[in-house]
Amino acid sequence: MKNVGTMLLALAFLGASAWLDAANATVPVSGGQVLISRDRIVNDDLMVSGNSVQVEARVNGDVAAAGGDVAVSGNVRDDVLAAGRNVNITGSVGDHLRVAGANVTVNAPVAKSVTLAGGKVILTSNASVGRNASLIGRQIQVQGSVGHDLTISGDEARIASDVGGSVVAHTDHLTLLPGAIVHGNVVTYGPTAPVISPQAHVMGRVDYHKENRGQPGGLVVGWLKGWGFQFLSLLVLGAALLGLARPWADQVVETMSRQVGLSALMGVLGLVLIPMVSVLLFVTAIGLPVGLLLMAIYGGALLLANVFVAYLLGGWVLQRSGHPQAKSFTRLALGALILSCCTALPWVGWIVLSIALVVGLGAFLIREWDIFARLRTGMLA
Repeated sequence: MKNVGTMLLALAFLGASAWLDAANATVPVSGGQVLISRDRIVNDDLMVSGNSVQVEARVNGDVAAAGGDVAVSGNVRDDVLAAGRNVNITGSVGDHLRVAGANVTVNAPVAKSVTLAGGKVILTSNASVGRNASLIGRQIQVQGSVGHDLTISGDEARIASDVGGSVVAHTDHLTLLPGAIVHGNVVTYGPTAPVISPQAHVMGRVDYHKENRGQPGGLVVGWLKGWGFQFLSLLVLGAALLGLARPWADQVVETMSRQVGLSALMGVLGLVLIPMVSVLLFVTAIGLPVGLLLMAIYGGALLLANVFVAYLLGGWVLQRSGHPQAKSFTRLALGALILSCCTALPWVGWIVLSIALVVGLGAFLIREWDIFARLRTGMLA
């Protein structure tokens, strides 16, 4: 959460007008102990953050929640995006569910797909997934039904549910408990073969591919851990950005899409020149506050650069796939998923990360220079 605080501080320098515009587009709530009580109905997207977050109200839109302890017990019409130390979902989700945390528990039906990442991940018997489920964790328990395919990556996984498609698992230990039904195949990668109870039923084939930790399987797990960190960071920062300054973020992304080459050039120049100018300002008493402000904005821009690229990438993919009117949080989540997967790749990930950082920073600088130029023109006039 320290990164979120730094980012919000940097956003304050962008002006109160952007925040006020964003407040009309969503319902942002933050604080130490945050409760959205059950006697409310939120007819908009809801973004909430705090040390402890409880969403009991019905939400007719998306929910983005981040905090130490996050509980969503109200029914949500659209997507739910949540991150925290302990995350508990007990209200129904009408669209997609994406959660990351140390302990993640889902105890409610989800109409479409589910992506869960954490130390301990539980899909209880009261939960159900309409489409695909992707679960990443050290300990994974699947008791609720999955409509289509189930993908698992972790140390230990136990399945006692009805899976409408196939199961693909990268685990050290996979167990199909009594009553488990898999309508497709079971494909596992790991050091030990899956343990399948005689009371479990696999309608397709069972394929086991032996992989020790030092072999490709270990590389896959390491990649997944790097992916999870990048994905969570982009989601938390992006959710805060869209909740506080969505119109401004849209403008930066539009600048990036129209001026990719110039954005890259400005990004390279900014990476080199801004720290140099700040150091020169630090040596004078008059220039010190300006230098500190410049470095604060620079730090915020570096934090947000990859978020801008993820937001643009998700929007571009959805537009090409025939969904140009997709919600902002959906665009962010998809772009974060793609970018984090690419940046976590061995050997080439740092190249992708560097390009995204440079282009995102450059678009930010171009946009802020345009704002400064208009303000200066207005003052001179």
